[in-house]
Amino acid sequence: FCFDSAWKLDRDCISIKMNNNSLYEHNSIYMYDYAANSNWTSFILEIGKAHEVHSQPIAVYAIILTCLSTIVNSILCYVTLVTRELRRQPLYACVFNFCFMNLLMGLFVTSLVVYHELSPTWKLGLFVCRAWVILDVFLPFTSFMTLMLMSIDRFFYARFHSFYQSAKFRFQREIYLLIPWIIGMVVVIPLWVGGFQQSPIEMTDMCVFGLVDEASVASPILVFFLPAFFLILVMIITHFFSFRKITRASARSISSRSAGTPRDQYGYYAYENNFSAVTLYLINVTFLIMWSPYHMMSLLLAMCLHCMPPYSLIVGFTYMGTTASSIISFLWLTDYHVRYSLKHVICDRFKKVKHTPSNNVSLTLLEA
Repeated sequence: FCFDSAWKLDRDCISIKMNNNSLYEHNSIYMYDYAANSNWTSFILEIGKAHEVHSQPIAVYAIILTCLSTIVNSILCYVTLVTRELRRQPLYACVFNFCFMNLLMGLFVTSLVVYHELSPTWKLGLFVCRAWVILDVFLPFTSFMTLMLMSIDRFFYARFHSFYQSAKFRFQREIYLLIPWIIGMVVVIPLWVGGFQQSPIEMTDMCVFGLVDEASVASPILVFFLPAFFLILVMIITHFFSFRKITRASARSISSRSAGTPRDQYGYYAYENNFSAVTLYLINVTFLIMWSPYHMMSLLLAMCLHCMPPYSLIVGFTYMGTTASSIISFLWLTDYHVRYSLKHVICDRFKKVKHTPSNNVSLTLLEA
């Protein structure tokens, strides 16, 4: 292959000197068979055309996502840190962890998309290229593991409530913070570093990251499909055990809240107990819907060499997942405690207006 500064493929240049950390015997020649790889040839040609047409709109969209991700996730991280009632609880420590991961995604992954689209060549080096691609997989996976951990926490709360209350331990919050990062390093790093395949074509001015066939197939399965299946199963079981506890007495208690009766501490719709669970379900479903097309496409391309979709479809699926990682944290504002804490911080710390703290904010999901 030969690419010019505008990323266009020159069909007349079909011989490339191979360089895999050392030159092969006296300028070895790599011949590319266009007839046997017509799908990939047309795909590479389409990349060059699409880059000329869509590079600026994609860069503008990446700038918007980076700004939104930075603003939303920074605010939520700050609110979680400065609110003592949220900061002390393991579940809301996971909320902080989730927002922090998405903040890193916006700062170190989405922001580099702007450079990649607007710059005619890649000048940041091979290390930055590899780190960028690996972070693009690592950070969404760790945020996915955070949602998984929170869902498992809600399952044990609903199914083994007495055991859950008695099994609290001293460093539960810190362990909740570390578990997603550890799982991410165990799964993603060996897969993408150990499965790296050096390109037979020397492309010093392009960011190219290749995986061996086994790693290409295993990556979407281990990073998305198996965790997604397990997450859906946990959500269904948690939903079943939560609804099974509703009785007529608890339903009457729920309907009589407006008359000043004591709040239901037992049923599924108890406000303090389960509103965050509903928010968690909403975020889980949104995450799965937005990332599913991209990973399905990745698995298809890894298993079928000739199943090459249009490049515009690949870009669309890719940025569906990027959009999810950038602004999905906004859905945490549907949680009453996060929303009230944000209002409390804005009113008391910026406008210097004093409000009487509500008792509801201290009744977090784990304490209720």
